[in-house]
Amino acid sequence: MKHKQKQWALGGLVASMMLAIVALVAPIRAAITPEAMESPQWSRAIPSSACPSGGVNCHRASPALADVNNDGILDIIIATRAGHIVALRHDGSADGAVIFDVDIASAIGMAPNTAVIQSSPAVGDIDNNDGGRPEIVVGFGSDVGTGTKGGVIVLEHNGTVKNGWPRFTIDTHSNGNPKTVFSTPAIGDLDNDGDKEIVVGSFDKRIYAYHHNGSMVAGFPADSALLDRFPTWPNLVGKLADSIWSSPALADLNGDGHLDIVIGTDEGNFDSRYGGNSGGWTCPYTLPAGWAPGYCGGSLYAVDYQGNLLPGFPKYYLEIIQSTPAIADLNENGTPDIFHGTGTFYHVNSPDHPTYGFRVFGLNNNGTTLSGWNGGKVTNNTTPASPAIGDIAGDNRPELIMGDNSGRIFAWNADGSLVSGFPMIPKTYNGQTHNFDVGLSFVLGDIDNDNKQEIIFNMKSSVVIVDGNGQQLTTSNSGADGKPGYTTGGWLVNTPALGDVDDDGRLELIVHDSTL
Repeated sequence: MKHKQKQWALGGLVASMMLAIVALVAPIRAAITPEAMESPQWSRAIPSSACPSGGVNCHRASPALADVNNDGILDIIIATRAGHIVALRHDGSADGAVIFDVDIASAIGMAPNTAVIQSSPAVGDIDNNDGGRPEIVVGFGSDVGTGTKGGVIVLEHNGTVKNGWPRFTIDTHSNGNPKTVFSTPAIGDLDNDGDKEIVVGSFDKRIYAYHHNGSMVAGFPADSALLDRFPTWPNLVGKLADSIWSSPALADLNGDGHLDIVIGTDEGNFDSRYGGNSGGWTCPYTLPAGWAPGYCGGSLYAVDYQGNLLPGFPKYYLEIIQSTPAIADLNENGTPDIFHGTGTFYHVNSPDHPTYGFRVFGLNNNGTTLSGWNGGKVTNNTTPASPAIGDIAGDNRPELIMGDNSGRIFAWNADGSLVSGFPMIPKTYNGQTHNFDVGLSFVLGDIDNDNKQEIIFNMKSSVVIVDGNGQQLTTSNSGADGKPGYTTGGWLVNTPALGDVDDDGRLELIVHDSTL
């Protein structure tokens, strides 16, 4: 049977299809041979601020690519830990290459360079104005402590703050700082009115959906599913029982012609001591000190465009879900499938260090387990990173790619069988391994013109490329093996971008730490 080649949408990423070659647009020292080092096309320092652990290389936001200035060529959009949103032309080191550099601090009532952005920018024409030119949507707030304000901001294509924005989350600590939006926004037309809505999750336990003008979509923030069991608990109205790290993914799960929202959460379940129908839920491990007895786990939510739970959801698990779901018709039966990892909280904080989060799950569109994925696919550690979907095997069928906190990369076929050559352990430029933590993912693209997509990702200060057969294409011994190697001056705690930013018919690879 012949299968049509596709492009698979992910939660916040798109699996890039085929072009010819990778050139690096980053602070990269590329060893093409053991004797020679290749310089990047260009590099540019970006606004940075001190990291909690020291240094300045802790930019979690991943770069995005879009034509902001309407010249027909992709531009580069980044968001920095110092609270800046920057758009640059493809010739980023040239005079005039910066399209705009906006410090959002003044717009959110903070001192210059004190805002924090950990959310990756989402780019799209949300209002159908300005001839289709895009807006830039970014969540803001720190991932550590409560010292910065959190919410969502939207910029016009020229860098001005869009009317109706920013929108703040809830100040749950009553300290003047609304909670963080770590989640990368998802953009889509939820209500089929021709313009687009913005969906995020927040540390204030809420799933938000906004119209392009900043007004809230009716039915949002969504209620907790636990409200049916505990109707007198007011803290479940318009919010969940716990925080949200995951980014939303949008897809029409039930075939009603409207996009639905799928997102991982930290909301667990309560055992029978709390009354109501617990469904037999128990916590089979020692809970962290000070934890509410009989409450544990995490969940995957799916709600419709009006904030109503879809049948079969949420799915409760014994570990939180920080991983962003990826949605695609992997088994090609005509309906979307959902794939997601887990999180780290209970494995790290329970004295028992349970391993229930050593899994990747595959679900049908109605929340039932996908054939071949019963109990989830076992990994070697927790899976808070986000999966990617693409054709790495060259069979015109999609595969699922995921990393875990043991530093392994897994790849599965639709039926749950492992792709030949996986799992594998990638290594950095100088042979080190590293984990795949929350906020990290993979970008896929055919960089060697072999009609198969390669797996490209950041690891410590290196950019690593793995072939669809599990073989690493970049060096792991400082170039002594003759393979190319790409390394930066600082740690890369985000995901690269891949695209033809100079319109020459070839792919460029864009990465950044404190330098782009």
